[in-house]
Amino acid sequence: MQTIDRYILQELGMPFAQSLGALTFILMTREILRLVELLINKGVGLLPLLKTFFLLLPSFFVLTLPMGCLIASISAFSRLSSDRELTALHATGVSPWRLLPSVLLFSLAVFLMTLTLAQFAQPWTGQSLKKMALVMLRDQLSLALDEGVFNTPTNKVVMYIGERSLPDGPSGIFISDTRTSGDPRLIVARDWTVINDPLHNRLGLTLQDGTIYVNPKDPGQYQTIRFTTYDFKLDLTESLAPEPEERPSLFEIRQKIAESQGQDPRYLRLLEDHYKNLSFPVSTILFGLLGMPLGMVVKRSGRAGGFAVGILVIVLFYVLSVMGDFWVSARILSPFAAAWFPDIAFALGIVWLFHRRMRL
Repeated sequence: MQTIDRYILQELGMPFAQSLGALTFILMTREILRLVELLINKGVGLLPLLKTFFLLLPSFFVLTLPMGCLIASISAFSRLSSDRELTALHATGVSPWRLLPSVLLFSLAVFLMTLTLAQFAQPWTGQSLKKMALVMLRDQLSLALDEGVFNTPTNKVVMYIGERSLPDGPSGIFISDTRTSGDPRLIVARDWTVINDPLHNRLGLTLQDGTIYVNPKDPGQYQTIRFTTYDFKLDLTESLAPEPEERPSLFEIRQKIAESQGQDPRYLRLLEDHYKNLSFPVSTILFGLLGMPLGMVVKRSGRAGGFAVGILVIVLFYVLSVMGDFWVSARILSPFAAAWFPDIAFALGIVWLFHRRMRL
């Protein structure tokens, strides 16, 4: 590798690392605040939270790696252009086209990282994160039961916990249980304690001095059961199991589309998402190439200007992606064409910009 190639890669590396860190932090702000709340207010251990944080990273890197590549390319060539280094290189016989292999190499490296995370790491960490969240829920019921508000620890179960942490606050509990079809229950109790049974994936509450109202919507079958002690348990076995219908296989998607004769927008969108698993990482290469001519245009704006232009370009790419989604739902474009539509539009724009700007 020649000196000029190493120099361009160094120019790309620093803004890439800075923009990647900044964008990842911005997108993860909401999740970071939630983790801090769990650490401070819920007493969750630091190690589980750190594991959760690192499991969240791949899904965000899939988004921020292409963004970082674009901003790095714009910022690097903006600085080279504003400092007249490109002019100096041209004076020594080095044209902008000579710098293209370095940019392409850098973009390919980021593309491979994005593709790997999108295809392998992101699905695995998604399942791991779900299991870890359920283990935390099982081990610390307080995660799902906040005082003074309505809680939904599992589907079809709503609980209201009295604010017994206050000196004179109520310590009662109200539970709406609709898990059994046709047999809804309302439970009211004066006090409660936690049940934790990790061996059988069960958690729950031991209710004290309360009443169970069975099927209160039907006056003809209304029942009232008073109790001194009652164990209210929640079964997490189904939640711990994978959800096969959440992400159907490609074969199942194609089968559903064939059965509906291509009229079901839900499965058309799912097929489009399948194609996007490749088309979006490919956009990384396009972003890296696009930054060369754009960097020469915003040469007086510095790195801040490069960051702003990069964000605008990303917004434009997102708008084109949303347009493709709409056209698929309206059956104007096929899922394959809609998935690749933003990349094709950007590729044409890159050809035009290279023709206009890559001549010194």
